[in-house]
Amino acid sequence: MRMFKIKPIFRNLIKYYRTISIDKKFLAVSYIQIFIPIILIGVLSFRISSDLIFKKYVGYTSDVIKTARLRIVDKINELNSITQDILYQTELYNVLDKSMKNVDYYDDVASLTNKFRKIILGHLDVQSIGVFTKEKKLCIVDNTSKEIGLDEIIPSQISLEKVYDIAAKGSGKPIWYVALLKKDKESKVAVLITRCINNPQTLKFEGILAVMINTELFDKTFSELVAEKSQAIAVVGNGIFISTKGEIKREKILKFMSQVKNKNGVVTYTSNEYIVNILPIKQVDWYIVTSIPVKVLLRDIDKLRMWLIVLCFLSFVITSAMSLMLSMDFLKPINAIVEATKRIRKGEYKIIENLDRKDELGILIDNFNSMVVKINHLINSIYKEQITRKEAELKVLQTQLNPHFLFNILESINWLAQLNGVSQISDVVIALSKLLEVNLKEEKFLTLEEEIKYITSYISILKINFGEENLKLEVDVDRKALKLRIPKLLIQPLVENSIFHGIRPKGFGRIFVGGYIWNDKLAIIVRDDGVGIPPEKLKGIRQDLEDNSEVLLEQEERSYTRIGLVNVVKRLKLIYGKDASFSIESLPQRGTTIKIEILLDALSRAVEESLQEFSGEGEEEDV
Repeated sequence: MRMFKIKPIFRNLIKYYRTISIDKKFLAVSYIQIFIPIILIGVLSFRISSDLIFKKYVGYTSDVIKTARLRIVDKINELNSITQDILYQTELYNVLDKSMKNVDYYDDVASLTNKFRKIILGHLDVQSIGVFTKEKKLCIVDNTSKEIGLDEIIPSQISLEKVYDIAAKGSGKPIWYVALLKKDKESKVAVLITRCINNPQTLKFEGILAVMINTELFDKTFSELVAEKSQAIAVVGNGIFISTKGEIKREKILKFMSQVKNKNGVVTYTSNEYIVNILPIKQVDWYIVTSIPVKVLLRDIDKLRMWLIVLCFLSFVITSAMSLMLSMDFLKPINAIVEATKRIRKGEYKIIENLDRKDELGILIDNFNSMVVKINHLINSIYKEQITRKEAELKVLQTQLNPHFLFNILESINWLAQLNGVSQISDVVIALSKLLEVNLKEEKFLTLEEEIKYITSYISILKINFGEENLKLEVDVDRKALKLRIPKLLIQPLVENSIFHGIRPKGFGRIFVGGYIWNDKLAIIVRDDGVGIPPEKLKGIRQDLEDNSEVLLEQEERSYTRIGLVNVVKRLKLIYGKDASFSIESLPQRGTTIKIEILLDALSRAVEESLQEFSGEGEEEDV
């Protein structure tokens, strides 16, 4: 299917290429030769450079986030160890035991608080430590230099029940939990390590340990590793961005994270705007994410693209100038030849001057000038002679018709005088005068309507000889065809031939004359229902008409109507050449049909030539 669609497009392009001027063709070919290599080189360079930069960036980023993951995992292990050390404190179990027994545990809490404070001071990554039961807070120590601690968020933003549910998932192991806190219409992130406190001897649950982590440790990790200012990096846990550096599209990142299946290596996602790398942290089910805009990454490629555009523009200017110079050099002689051919079409046969060229175009111009000189000679010596001979032939052919025509009419008048008396002779004389009026006109062409009137008058005279009921005429002509001009006395010899060769042997009959326009042609039909023509005789007539032979005139069967038939064919060939056709069909005892077809353009062209010749003769006579 695609091939069928491509072929018409290709043909239309070729057709359009053939219609445009030569200077545009020069430009088109030059542009194709220059710009296609530049574009191909530019595209390939851009593609290869982009791939190299992309691979280099992905490799560099993979190293960065893997290093970041190692450091974060080290911190996770270190903080998990701190929670384990806390569980070794005897004061912790004393507080829990006395709390369960509803015994005063103030001294144990004070001792436990001192130990928690030492841990916080010794580890800046620890922001707050707290011990809880399912129902209440037992001991909480916060870093006083920080804005918030466990005392402020439990249970106001995170309930004791929620803390217990989180810790219970670990079955005594540390569980990392990320919460989004709201304070003063602002949102802050809290990272907690929770684990259940079980009695060392009975292993039964007694309380919950919660450690709040300082999120600044992630920011420090990123600041040491990421050098590219446009690159964004973030740690994401539980769908919450814990630490972020740079501008990052959070919704898209979360969408990409939901699609990650590989929990070991770096996963890269590429879009039209950003390149995103995601690396999971299996220990806490977090992710490290990096993002960089494509336009920043390919900033150097844009410079290459700009240089390619500048190169294309310079090539366009230089190529256009060179193509215009070259096309003008070729077009000047070509335009001279074109203008000379236009003058020749108008009848002005002049040579091309003032073009001193020795190349192929110069040879073409020299040959053209030689041709024009020969044409002038042919027109003056041969062509005018042929025109004169053609005119003489036409006049001779028409004069052959007139004596024969008058002979038949006078014979009809003779019969009328003998049979009917003097009273009807006036009618015949009127019809005869109409015929003579048309016959004596100097015009070479009459409208088809005038020719039909002439035939009608002619038939009205012949009816005297045949009888009113024995000779019928039917006419069917298109309205548009009536105004077309045809050679004078073109149809009358055909009608006469039908009457005297087809109907007279039979004694009665019908003549049909039709004129129609179809397929840009005028079709004239003359049909009779007479005795017809035998096949062998019809074959001979066709051969003689086709060969334009004079043998037909020398046979024993020679008659005036047969002379008219040959003359009609010769006139058609002389006036219209191949633009006219003549055919004859006949069946014995069923009649004969003669058909003439002439191109409409040939009809109008012959009339115009006749008018020009007539006006030329008038001017010569005036001189």
